[in-house]
Amino acid sequence: MPLPLPRSMVLSPISFHLPAPMDPYVAGGTTRHSGRPDWVLLHNSARISGHRNSTTAGCHTMEGRPIEVSFWLVDPPGVSYFSVHCPGLSKDFQGEPYVHCAEAALVLFSVTFLPVPGRRSIQHFVYRAGPGAPSLDLIPDPDKIRRGDRYGLLPCGDDTDHYAVVFLDRNFIAYDKPWRFNAHVFLSATRSWSSKVPLSCLSEDDQALLLKHGTCKPPIMVGATSLGWVDLFRGILLLSDVLGDCPVVKYIQLPASRVCHMNKRGFPYTAKQYCCDVSSCRDNSLIKFVEMEFNEPDRRNRGGQGWRAIMWDTTVISDGWSQRFRVDVDNISVDRSYSGLLPQLWNGETRELELKRLILYTPTLSVHDDNLLYVMAKMNSEDDKAWVITVDMKREAVEAIAPYSTRGRKLTSWHSPCTFPEYLDPATPGIMWPCTLGDLCGGLCSANAVDSRLVQGNW
Repeated sequence: MPLPLPRSMVLSPISFHLPAPMDPYVAGGTTRHSGRPDWVLLHNSARISGHRNSTTAGCHTMEGRPIEVSFWLVDPPGVSYFSVHCPGLSKDFQGEPYVHCAEAALVLFSVTFLPVPGRRSIQHFVYRAGPGAPSLDLIPDPDKIRRGDRYGLLPCGDDTDHYAVVFLDRNFIAYDKPWRFNAHVFLSATRSWSSKVPLSCLSEDDQALLLKHGTCKPPIMVGATSLGWVDLFRGILLLSDVLGDCPVVKYIQLPASRVCHMNKRGFPYTAKQYCCDVSSCRDNSLIKFVEMEFNEPDRRNRGGQGWRAIMWDTTVISDGWSQRFRVDVDNISVDRSYSGLLPQLWNGETRELELKRLILYTPTLSVHDDNLLYVMAKMNSEDDKAWVITVDMKREAVEAIAPYSTRGRKLTSWHSPCTFPEYLDPATPGIMWPCTLGDLCGGLCSANAVDSRLVQGNW
């Protein structure tokens, strides 16, 4: 009789249930898109499901077993999901498949299987949304890889059919010696890995910061040929000219005047993702940074306090960061129509909705050169329900709100901003969600049609 699996290897029942879509605009949003969104907030963890739609693509695992991936998309601030299906292997997953990074038309994710003789436990795949029909590629393992290495993705110039998968290996030599780097690059055109030794352009200050640099989010693509590994408390380790013969390593420090979230020993006292985010805009090589400043940072998780959001931007060739917006929560207007979703925000004396009553988590910047900030929030830290809120920093107003279930999920590193939906063939039909409403809708419903009724309580 086989031994029971360890608890850590048993998938939660949540993993096998695609969540009902939540329409973020039922309460008066102003930016509902028609048809497919051009970018999404994609949940990093997959669901295990055989449902298919027009985004579905498949290939084979290293052992020759079929595997499929599908995406279930809604406009931000709604949360989009992806699902993975391996016929006959639904009980062989060790944890949920996970997105490592996404750039342009590409999404890189990994699948971890239970250890079995003759089967590779961790396997990586790249989904390409277009042009043409979506496709899925198995990525062969490189000759050398270290646990914890962060993968990056880079389209190969104007050749939308090909891409590069990159990870940057850094080695500490000594305190008086510069770091040693190795860039390992997989090219889809040749289906092979190669290694390069980048030229280091790090100052003494950069070297000192690099000693404590901890990558805490997927690498960002900067311009057409650079990737950045981000430490939200210190800076961006930038690998320029990735596809050239001699890549260059640089360091972009974060704004010097930013809020300090460090203790006396120089280490963060709260999760980095709870108060900062970095994003890049590929079209103009713009890098954006946002931080949340709380009146009482040591009780940030209690809510009911003042805070400010400060947005900065820079480019690789700029001398430093420019402050773009500074918005105080007391000045952010919330339309009264949102009282149906969050009546707890209502102040009977001022007869206004107060955003500062919420507990804030994980601010997120979009991948476009816009003024929008997305914030995960809760009314109570023990609640299973959270809300993703769009704040227009320029207008100082809430633009949209979408519900999100946190049951069984961590609030750090929960999502990836992705642009791949804009590369899907526009001739394909709209994205359809599998519906749990049974005979009420015949089994399938469009996201907007289903959820406007679910949220309003008509079903």
